[in-house]
Amino acid sequence: MTIVKLEPWEWVHALSVGARRHEANWNSKDAAHYDRRGMEDDRTSQARACVCELAVAKKTNRYWSGSVWYSGHNQNKKKHADVGHKFEVKHVRTKNFTRVDKHMTGKGMYLFVAKTLDEELKTVEILGWIEYDAAWELGTESQYKGNCRDIHIKHLKSLDDFEIRA
Repeated sequence: MTIVKLEPWEWVHALSVGARRHEANWNSKDAAHYDRRGMEDDRTSQARACVCELAVAKKTNRYWSGSVWYSGHNQNKKKHADVGHKFEVKHVRTKNFTRVDKHMTGKGMYLFVAKTLDEELKTVEILGWIEYDAAWELGTESQYKGNCRDIHIKHLKSLDDFEIRA
């Protein structure tokens, strides 16, 4: 278990980016498979995602751009990593699995999964990591139909086993 506590300035920065991402999507429509009854509000979800991305960047000593995509998000998202050049970060809240997307395979990416531990989103637990292609292979049919699968967090490796790579 790897715990990352954000400094006050890091927390403010992550929440600012989360607010910008939320604003960038005000006029967008939900994907057909979204079920709002089981989802967290977008504002909090964006903040949680940014806090988790920043925590992974901090712990792995990688750059976090804190980027915000307005229109065309999906095209940009497919080209850019969440952290550094090769790290995709997913956050979980209540489930023990996360979604992996086919379009991220074959790129030498790594998947990191994290969750926040407090209501204020100041403390993050990095649950682990796995090579993205391995995550795809280990994944099972997703509740989100299409080119995605679900991977259980039991498949993740400890951050202690992650070698710092260029």
